[in-house]
Amino acid sequence: MVFGISQFRSAYCKGELTPAQAIATQLEYARSVAASVNAISVFSDSAVQEAEMSTRRYMSHNPIGPLDGVPVVVKDSYCVEGMPRWHGSAIHDGDPVSASSSEPVMRLRQAGAIIIAKTTMPDMGMLGSGISSQFGIVRNPWDTSKSPGGSSAGTGAALAAGLAAFGLGTDIAGSVRLPAGHCGLAAIKPTQGRIAYSPASTMRSAGVMGRSVSDVIEGLSVIGREASTDPMCLPGAFSPTSIESVFQRMPTVGLLLDMGYGLQVQSSVRQAVEDAARRLTDAGFIVEPMSLGLTDADFADADRVFKAHAASEVRASRHPDRVVEHVKTWLQDAQKISMMDYDDALAGLLNTVRRIEHATRQCDFLISPVIPVPGFSADSPGPGDEQRLLRHTQFTAWFNQTGQPAAVYRECHDETSGLPIGVQIIGRRFDDAGVLAVTQYLEQTRSKVPEYPVLQGGPQYAN
Repeated sequence: MVFGISQFRSAYCKGELTPAQAIATQLEYARSVAASVNAISVFSDSAVQEAEMSTRRYMSHNPIGPLDGVPVVVKDSYCVEGMPRWHGSAIHDGDPVSASSSEPVMRLRQAGAIIIAKTTMPDMGMLGSGISSQFGIVRNPWDTSKSPGGSSAGTGAALAAGLAAFGLGTDIAGSVRLPAGHCGLAAIKPTQGRIAYSPASTMRSAGVMGRSVSDVIEGLSVIGREASTDPMCLPGAFSPTSIESVFQRMPTVGLLLDMGYGLQVQSSVRQAVEDAARRLTDAGFIVEPMSLGLTDADFADADRVFKAHAASEVRASRHPDRVVEHVKTWLQDAQKISMMDYDDALAGLLNTVRRIEHATRQCDFLISPVIPVPGFSADSPGPGDEQRLLRHTQFTAWFNQTGQPAAVYRECHDETSGLPIGVQIIGRRFDDAGVLAVTQYLEQTRSKVPEYPVLQGGPQYAN
C-alpha cells in the first residue's frame, strides 16, 4: 500500500511503523526511482538523523507537528539548507550548497516533515516537460517513453511512482498542474501570495502536489500562511472548507474547453472534462459553456515576458552556454527585446488579464482541461509547436497571471495510451478552500481509476 500523510501519521501513532523505518525504506526506494525515471536531483544527508529524532518524539508521544516524520520531496527550484540547487540547469554549479531554506521548506520542517530528496526539473522551469541540461530527461512512470510534464517534472514522476507522501513544486505557467495532469496527481497552484516565498515574486507560485486532494489540503494547511520574509504574501493562513458550504452558494461554473488559441483539445480530454462538469450539474451547480476568445497575439505577449525572465537568469549565470538546446533556441532573439518591447509585452499581458477577469467575473468556478492532450514523448519539449515552448499551456498559464487559485485531480485514463487525464478547477482569488472542496468532490465521485505504477522495490507497509 502506498501511504499518504494520514496513513503515515496513523501508523506512527499506533506504533505500527516508526519514522526511522519509513525513511530508511523511502531512501532506498528513492534510488530506484532515480534510476528508473530520473526524478531525483540530490538525496538528503540528514533524513536518517531527522527520522531517528522523530521516532524518539513519537515514543514520547510528543510529535512536533502534523507532519512529524512524514517523507516529502521538493523541487530543485527550492533552496534547502545543506543541499545544492541547480534550478534544473547546468548553467549553475549547484555548489556551494544552500545556506538557508526557502520559506515553504522551513514551514515543512517546522511541522516535522522530513525531506528525503530534491527532485529534477528542466532548465529554469522554462519547459512544460522534463528535459534538463543538468539532469537529462525525466520520464513518466505510467509509460517511460512519455513525459511527466514540467517543470515540476521530478516531483510528479516521484509521486506517481509511489515515493513520499506528497511534494512541493513551483508554478509560473502551469508547472505544478501540468505534471499533476500527466502523472495522475492532485495539485494546487493557490492564489498568488497564499504561500509565502522568499524572494517574493509576482510570477512564481509555490504549489502542493500529492496522490490525493486530501494530502494537498494538508500540505497547503501547513505552508499556506503569511511570513515576514515575503512582503507580497497574503495575510492570514489557508483554512479548508466543506463541499456542503460550497453547495449552499448555488455556484455558477464556466465550462472552458476553448481558450481561443493553442492545441486542439483531444476527444478523450474533452470527454473527461464534460463528464466532470456533468457531475457538478447533477450536484446543483449551474454549468454553462464559455470561451475566452484569446489569440496567438495574447500568447506572444506572455511568451516575450517569459523569455526575458529566462534570458536574465542565463545571462547572470556562470556557464550560459550550457543551457539546454531547446531553451537556447527559444532565447536566440531575446537580446533583441528592448526595455520598451518588454514594457509593451507586459502591458499587453495585463490587458489580457483584465479581459479574462471581465469574461469570467460571473463565475464562481471554471472547469477546464489541464492540457489539451493525454501525453507526449519524453524527449520532446512539449506537444505541437516546439519553437514556442509554452504554447500548449493555454489552459494553465493565464491563471498564474490572474492570480487565481487552480487545482487539478485525476479524472480518468485515456483508453488508447493508458495515460492519466486530469481536470482543472479554477476559482475566484482567495477562494482556495472552495476550489479544493470542489476538486475533492470530483475526485470522490469519479469512476474507479488504476493504482499508481509503483516500481519494483516500492515501499511495503502493512495496512
